Amino acid sequence: MRRRALLAMFVVLLLIGAYGAYVVSYPKYPEVNGCVNPFRVTTPVSRVQENWSKAHVFLKLATSRDFWKLAKPWDVDYSHVKIVKHTIEYNGEKITMLAMGIPLKDKKHVIALYEFSKPVQGVKVRGYLLELDNPVVKTVALTTNGQYKTANSCPHDCNSNNDCGEFSSCEPYCCSTDWGCAISCCLQAGHCKWLCRLGEEVCIACVVAECGWCTADYCCTEWGSLCQDWGNAP
Repeated sequence: MRRRALLAMFVVLLLIGAYGAYVVSYPKYPEVNGCVNPFRVTTPVSRVQENWSKAHVFLKLATSRDFWKLAKPWDVDYSHVKIVKHTIEYNGEKITMLAMGIPLKDKKHVIALYEFSKPVQGVKVRGYLLELDNPVVKTVALTTNGQYKTANSCPHDCNSNNDCGEFSSCEPYCCSTDWGCAISCCLQAGHCKWLCRLGEEVCIACVVAECGWCTADYCCTEWGSLCQDWGNAP
C-alpha cells in the first residue's frame, strides 16, 4: 500500500514537472484578429473518431494550458471522454480540428476543447466550461490560446476590437445554447444516439465533440462578447 502511494506521488510530481516544462516552452500564438467565432468562418468536411487510451487522454489534458485553466486532469470522467478529429475548410484550405468532449466526475460540468492544426484568425485553441442545470446548459468560462475569462453573466463588453484596450481583442461566444436543438441537430447528422441514453453529461460531451457547429453556432440562443487581454506587446 505504501509502495503504491509513493508510486502515485512520483507520477503526480512527474506530471507536474512535465507540465511546468511545457508551459515554459509554450508556443506563442498569433494575435486574434477581430471578433472571431471559429465555427462561423470554417466549414466541416469530414470527421474521424479517435480511440485514445485513458492514459493518452490524461497526458493530453495534463499538458494543455487551456484545459488546466478550466479544470484539472483528476476531475475527469475518462470513461466517457469523446474525441473526434474533424477536417474543416478555412480560407479555401483544408485543416484539422481536434474536438474533445470532456465530462467531469461531478456530472454537472463538461469541458469542450477545440484545437486547430493552423490558427483560425489567430485562434489555435478554444475551450469552454459548460455547466449543466437541466434543462439549461450555460457557458461558465472560456479560454482562447491559454487566456482565461469567466462568463457567468453573459456580458456584452464589445462589438469590435475598437471597444477594447490596445492589447485586447473582442471575443464573441455563445452564452446559452438550445440543447434540444443541438442534440436534435447532432442526432439528425447520425451522431451520439446511443451515448445520449447514458446521461446528460455524457450526451453533451458527445455532442460538443461531434457537432461543435450545432452547439457553438447554429443553436445558440444568446451571444455574449468579452475583451480578451493578450498582455503587453512584444
